Amino acid sequence: MSSPANTAALVTVVMPSFNQGRFIEAAARSVLEQDYPALELLIVDGGSTDGTLPCLERLLGVFGNKLRWLSENDSGPANAINKALQLARGEFVGWLNSDDLYAPGAVATAAAYLTAHPQTVMVYGEAEHVDETGMRLAAYPTRRPPVAPETFQEGCFICQPSVFLRREVFDTVGLLDESLATAFDFELWIRLFHAFPERIAFIDHLLARSRLHADCITSSQRRLVAIENIRILGKHFDYAKPHWMLTYVEELYASYPHGNDSSALQANVQAALNEVESSLQERDFIQLKDLIARDARFQLALPGLFAGVYSDGWTPPQLLIRVRGTGAKRVLLHCDHCRPDHRPLRLAVRASWGDAFSLTVDKIGRFELAIPVPENYVETNYAIIVDSLDAFVPEHSDAESADERALVCKLLRVELSSAS
Repeated sequence: MSSPANTAALVTVVMPSFNQGRFIEAAARSVLEQDYPALELLIVDGGSTDGTLPCLERLLGVFGNKLRWLSENDSGPANAINKALQLARGEFVGWLNSDDLYAPGAVATAAAYLTAHPQTVMVYGEAEHVDETGMRLAAYPTRRPPVAPETFQEGCFICQPSVFLRREVFDTVGLLDESLATAFDFELWIRLFHAFPERIAFIDHLLARSRLHADCITSSQRRLVAIENIRILGKHFDYAKPHWMLTYVEELYASYPHGNDSSALQANVQAALNEVESSLQERDFIQLKDLIARDARFQLALPGLFAGVYSDGWTPPQLLIRVRGTGAKRVLLHCDHCRPDHRPLRLAVRASWGDAFSLTVDKIGRFELAIPVPENYVETNYAIIVDSLDAFVPEHSDAESADERALVCKLLRVELSSAS
């Protein structure tokens, strides 16, 4: 139902919450302190046991009936949001997570657009990523309409907290898919773009700040995000592009084994591939498996160890070896000194425990670099850095080469040895 003339439409902002006590007050205030007269914040909490509920009680005393909240067990954030949507009273609905922030003026800007354009059912705007402290990291990679639904194959181009909807759209497309643990917003956008291809608009204004931190879904459940996105695309388009899995694997390479997921990289990737096989076209799946299997970073990864080589096994001028665990007495690097000019290879080795040494490899061919780990070294995560001053660039020595990388040697194999 449309609002009477000259009366501001009520906007309900729904907010799922679970143990986000360190962020929820800032998130709630970014809503409740908006300069829009007809606004309510509806928080559905999943039974938080941190400082969330006392914080909500304090906010209730400050903002009164602009804030409604309840706390009870739920099956996850999609279930919490669906509960809130069914309780929402507003003509327009915003959705802000309890660790994100609205930019000043966001609600008024979105409500003004929806009011002025009655055929528009959804608007989204510019957004940016911020860190735990609220410091800006980067702009969100947003695309502006008109955008075909198939564009979601390339990635999600809508920042969820920047979205405002007419509440009535859920009568057409339904609520969030509660079988999804992470990508329920992505799946909703696809349904909306299919159902209302000409009725979705973009506002060229910063509307939201999405907070990235170790515990948020974007950071803590990357594997599940990739798997669910591929399954969603396979369901809605009968195929999914395999780059989603490659992106996840590259993120593993960047953090393993010091990141959130420290289980065996090879087993982890293989399990993820098994889960998405049915959603990918057979040719794409075969090519994806082959591309990953031929990558030296995948081949060399051990449970608890990762070598930062290039995908073909060549090492850069500074080779980083990340190790997790304290059981190994030595880290062994099996290398091939195969530079074309046969010059000696000078290496400088540094380790987290403070040891350092240098060596020169005179012979061409295979050699072993053994790095002892002190028995009394107890750090869970440690690193070894192998520096070289003798890198060469293939295109400088081969007129037919277009390889501009600075290369040192090839890493053939790595070992964690329990022998001293």
